[in-house]
Amino acid sequence: MRKNNPILGLLLMAPLFVAGAVHAGTVLAPVTIPLQNGSQASVALSNSEPNLFNVPGDTVLAVSGVDENLVRYEPTANGGLVLSTLNKKPFTFVIETERGMNFSIRAVPRAGSGRTFQLVSESRGVSEPARIWEQSQPYESMLVDLNKSLMEGGLPAGYGQVPVTSERLAAPYGLRAEAAQVWKGHNLKVVRFTVTNPGTSVRWVNEHDFWTAGVRAVMFDTSTRQIIAGGRAGVWVTFSGEAADGQH
Repeated sequence: MRKNNPILGLLLMAPLFVAGAVHAGTVLAPVTIPLQNGSQASVALSNSEPNLFNVPGDTVLAVSGVDENLVRYEPTANGGLVLSTLNKKPFTFVIETERGMNFSIRAVPRAGSGRTFQLVSESRGVSEPARIWEQSQPYESMLVDLNKSLMEGGLPAGYGQVPVTSERLAAPYGLRAEAAQVWKGHNLKVVRFTVTNPGTSVRWVNEHDFWTAGVRAVMFDTSTRQIIAGGRAGVWVTFSGEAADGQH
């Protein structure tokens, strides 16, 4: 990670005590913060333990605007940022990412457990490896390879998984669709929806049932096109353009 000024990371470690039995601790889920490029978010930041910032599908390259006498930060191996502070007053800093995104964070320090913050933008930003991969083969073949790779647990060059935010899909009458996973590339976004049938009879579906503006491909988890009563199916939908930015 490029830092505006080289500094040493400061990690405040809590003592570890082992006594007799091992007790399960409280698990705190990551705080997901939807942001647009260039926008600002206010977060409650621990000033007694380290805090972790991630930009899913992207890499933090630089941090600016911090008072290095009171704030310490360092990169993580997966492109995130560990930040610790002794500050007691609110302060603002800016995170810059590999895809050209800029997020302003207004931190409000408080005592307590350090948290993990996921900064999620509906904007794709620029991913040169994903652009090259998307344009390296005929469009139809690329769409098939993209979905096949994701279904098999792979990631095409430049693609990354991001948390579900505002992804929606209009399901056929009598069915329900809920976004389960999201992947972003350069000009494409793939969303795996779980489509359920809450009714009492079998429902038949096909690709055209999920075809709307901005959709470039529709694929199913299995070869069957029926959803039994009370059953569910995985539907993989590839969006492009504004639809890929969550505006479908």
